[in-house]
Amino acid sequence: MNFEGFRLNSESTLVKIVLICILIASAVLVLQNLGHSGITYWDEGFHAVVARNLTKHPLKFTLYDQPWLPYNYKGWGENHIWLHKPPVAMWTIWLSHLIFGINTFALRLPSAISLVVTTWLAFRIASDLFDKRAGLIAAFLQAFNPFLFESIHGYRYSDHIDIALLLWVQVSCWFLLRAIRTGKRKNYILSGVAMGVAYLSKSYLALITFGIALVVWAVSWYTGRGNTARKIKISDVGLQLLAAIATVAPWVIYCLIYYRKEFLWEHKRVLDHLNTDVESWGASWDRPLFDYMPLFYPVFYAALVAAVLCLIVVLFRRWELAELFVLAWGIGVIVPHTLAETKTPSATMIAVPPLLMCLAAVISRAWQRRDWIYTAIWMAGMLVITIISGGRTLVKSRDQFDGLKKFAPFIQTNFWIVEQLIGFGVLLAIFAGVHMLVRHRNLQRWMWLGLRTTALIIALFYAGRYVQAAYRVTERNSQVPLYEVSGQRLHREMPENACFFLDDERVGAHFDLMYYADRSTYQIYNKHMKEPRDFKNQAEIAREAGAIPYLFSVKETVYNYPLFIEGTVDSGNGKMQHYRVFEITEIE
Repeated sequence: MNFEGFRLNSESTLVKIVLICILIASAVLVLQNLGHSGITYWDEGFHAVVARNLTKHPLKFTLYDQPWLPYNYKGWGENHIWLHKPPVAMWTIWLSHLIFGINTFALRLPSAISLVVTTWLAFRIASDLFDKRAGLIAAFLQAFNPFLFESIHGYRYSDHIDIALLLWVQVSCWFLLRAIRTGKRKNYILSGVAMGVAYLSKSYLALITFGIALVVWAVSWYTGRGNTARKIKISDVGLQLLAAIATVAPWVIYCLIYYRKEFLWEHKRVLDHLNTDVESWGASWDRPLFDYMPLFYPVFYAALVAAVLCLIVVLFRRWELAELFVLAWGIGVIVPHTLAETKTPSATMIAVPPLLMCLAAVISRAWQRRDWIYTAIWMAGMLVITIISGGRTLVKSRDQFDGLKKFAPFIQTNFWIVEQLIGFGVLLAIFAGVHMLVRHRNLQRWMWLGLRTTALIIALFYAGRYVQAAYRVTERNSQVPLYEVSGQRLHREMPENACFFLDDERVGAHFDLMYYADRSTYQIYNKHMKEPRDFKNQAEIAREAGAIPYLFSVKETVYNYPLFIEGTVDSGNGKMQHYRVFEITEIE
């Protein structure tokens, strides 16, 4: 009887069962309250309106589909032709709208589906590079990542644009890894196509896959050995890039023919991120590492950084593909973002999978016999985040350090990260010293087994908190029923050339109404505006352009205009919200 084959089949079946459980649990959790009606102004509101407009003309990307007021094509916040982001993510939402209708569930469903796919990809890539245990750990950490949940539910400065980029970068990396393993040019082409689609999701950040291929080629050429990987040729890297260019070219040519000035301006603004403070997102070099990235890895950030640093040491000793691939991926994302003048929270999101794989690899290797060093790394990481308090960023707003000229203000503010890393180094040195002093083999075996077991118990505790943090995101259930209900009514009853001026001062409220009502809406005032909009004179401008101007009011202000529509919406918790729609006549 082949007991070895039976054991392998049993292990494979168990891995599949655990992976399926992770995927199902993640999908069920992320779908909870996915269709909450609160549309976030940055950036979900813009993408929601553009995607809705695509249902009328899939190849024409517009924000204000009917721009009744004059606009500047350089101002993406009130533009007509909207090319501030590439098309793929919006096309995906457009397709979801066609299937499920105009609603926020359809708006966010593509992101929820992408989470499940990226979790599976994290398992496949980590399993190929390390082992299936590392694959399952990486899949779990990605499946319940709280920051990804917040992005999917629209609560962050990111939404499906960044999730789509993450998805296609992982697809591209998966095909690249297959290409390196097999040497098949078909996989290089598929990697390039996926990289092109990633570019069409969020521009140049997609080039990380090309960077990984270059690094693997350079190391293979420099060391003169392929190690576990087949030697990659520079022609293979070129083939990958050509496939990406061929994928992107049709969209670029289309934009240059039909919307040249808008496309070139937005392309320039993308490149301006390197050396210009774009939209007040400029910051010192330390912001990504000591402000943004702790949001991606709550509680265990220092342990993850420690694992990455240790794998860097391992890489320089052995130059194996596994460490090289994940570190080139993660560092290749972080370093350019650190050097760029403009730094946004979601730009390093595509570094989440490889960094999680680094931590997963350390944990997995800790359970391999005689790998005491990985046990020490894992245990030191778990102990230090338990002993030294921290785990959350202390920076309250993106403008807190604007204009501050200190060398490293974010390190100073979140110094707990440095304290935890120093503590990790001390603990690791202690464990190494104990290993050198304890010579008895059986005593060593039981000692490291005890440390692994303790580290596992601590890790399971933090895993529970990790899932709980993701659950709290879905439990938030932000509801703004006023515009969902009133907007659908206006869409049915108002003429297509209606133009609304809105007196709600909540930032981004006009996009809520514009999404549901499908009518151009201009906000009269919010805190980001220097002064209130002169809506009376602008109503005349809109009328001359062919619109019928209306005032949508949520206030108790008395307006001397004819009342056209009014209604009351149940806003929850027993509260009712009244709204009125006035027609702005030529004579008040």
